[in-house]
Amino acid sequence: MKSMPALALGAILLFLSYAKLSAQKTDSLPRYYWVSFIDKAQSPYSIDRPGEFLSERAIARRKKWNIPATEQDLPPNPAYISQLSSAGAQVLQQSRWLNAATVVIKESELETIRALPFVDTVFYAGRPYEVSGRRKMNFRMDSLLSKPVEGEPYGYAAAQAKLLRADTLLAMGYDGKGVLVAVLDGGFIGVEESPFFDSIRSGGRLISPRDFVDGDDNPFESSTHGTKVLSTMAANVPGVFIGTAPGASFACIKTEDTRGEYRIEECHWVVGLEYADSIGADVVNSSLGYTTFSDRKMDYAYANLDGKSSVASQAADIAVSKGMIVISSAGNEGNSNWKHIGVPADASRVLAVGATDIKGERASFSSLGPTADGRIKPDVAAPGAWVAVADAFSFRVSMGSGTSFAAPILAGMVASLWQAFPDKSNQEVIDAVRQSASQADKPDNELGYGLPDFAKAYQILSKKQNRASGIPQK
Repeated sequence: MKSMPALALGAILLFLSYAKLSAQKTDSLPRYYWVSFIDKAQSPYSIDRPGEFLSERAIARRKKWNIPATEQDLPPNPAYISQLSSAGAQVLQQSRWLNAATVVIKESELETIRALPFVDTVFYAGRPYEVSGRRKMNFRMDSLLSKPVEGEPYGYAAAQAKLLRADTLLAMGYDGKGVLVAVLDGGFIGVEESPFFDSIRSGGRLISPRDFVDGDDNPFESSTHGTKVLSTMAANVPGVFIGTAPGASFACIKTEDTRGEYRIEECHWVVGLEYADSIGADVVNSSLGYTTFSDRKMDYAYANLDGKSSVASQAADIAVSKGMIVISSAGNEGNSNWKHIGVPADASRVLAVGATDIKGERASFSSLGPTADGRIKPDVAAPGAWVAVADAFSFRVSMGSGTSFAAPILAGMVASLWQAFPDKSNQEVIDAVRQSASQADKPDNELGYGLPDFAKAYQILSKKQNRASGIPQK
C-alpha cells in the first residue's frame, strides 16, 4: 500500500482536529430538553387541596361536571425539580398532567440527568436563542380607516358569520358572555391599543395574560398572528367588524416562538394548555400546528399522527377530559407534498377545523386527514379563505386566509352556543356541533362533518334539554 502524501495527511489531521473542537463546542452549548418523571411519590401536594394548583374558577368548573382532581393534576414532586437544579439544569417549566419539566442544560452534562433514579424519559427539544429585543410596534391611533357597512352589524365579517348562522345566536342574545376562551398563539401585538378590542379591555374581559416563551406576563408582542386570530372572536365594532363571541372573556397565552421551529414550542403549548385549565378556561383555541421543524431530525412522519406520539396531542385529550373544549386548526398543507393535518389536530378529542371559502367550498390549502390510525380529520370546517381580520397596527379591517382563522371563528361560535346551554357538558356541545354540520351523515377527510349550522346546533341542544325536563316535543 502506498503511503499517503504528507499534505493530504496534514489536511485530514487538521479536519479531524477541527471536527473534535466543533463537537466539544456543541457539547458545551445549552439545549432545551423535556424530562419526564416516573411517579409523583411523596408529593407535598394533595388532591384534597386543589386550591394550591387550580383557581377557584377551575375548581368550580370541575365540581360542575363532577370531575374530581386526581394525581394527574398534581404538580411534579418539588424534590425532583430541586435535584434537577442541583444536577446543573435550569428548570423553565413544569407539566402537571404529563409529570415532566422543561430544562436547559449542556449536552455534555445530560447523562447526569438521565442517571437520576426518578427520571423516566428525556428528549431533545431545541436550542435557546440569543436574547434580543422583542418586537412590539406602536399602534397608530388613527380614525377608522374602514368605511362602515350600512345595515350590517357584522360589517366586513358578515359573510363568514352567516355561513355558520352566527347571526341567529347573536339575535337571541348569545355572544359568549360568561365563557372564558384561552387563545394559545405566537404573540398579540396591538391588542392593548386597538379599538377593535375596546370592549373586552373596558369590560375587564382581557384576563390572565401569560408568555411561556419569555417567561413573563406580556404576550402582547413578537407577532400579529394572535391579534388577528383573537379579532375573529373578540372584535366588536358594529357595522365594521364583529367577531363570533364579542361578549366572551379572553386569556392571551403565548406559546409559539416565532424565531424558529423546535419541539420546545410543543412543550410551551402543553404548559400553556395546563395554565388555561388552571385559570378555569372553558374553550381553548389553538391556531398552531407542528409537522416539520428547523432541526429536520425532529420532523414528524405520517405514522406519528396517531394522537399519542406528541406531548401536545396527549395534553390536548387530557384537557378535554377536564371539561374544556379544545379547538385546533387543521393546518395549511393541503397543497403541499405533506398534505396531512398536524399536531395537535390529530388528538382524538380535539375539534380539528378545516377551512372553506365564503361559498362553503373547501379551501385548497386546508390540510387533509385521516389520522395515521384511520380516524376522520378534520372534524368540522369553517370559513378561512379571505376572511375579515383586524389589522394589528391601525384601525381598519384586513383580509386573511388559513385554518388559523377558521379555528377561532368556530371557537367563538362554540363559546356563544355554550353560553346558551351552560348545563350541557363539553361533549354534548361538541356532539351538537358535529350533528348540525353539512356532512353529518357522510363525513370525509377533507371537511370532516362539514360546516356546522349553529342555529341547528341550538335546536339540537334545545330538544335534548326539553326531553331532560320532560317538556313534550312537537
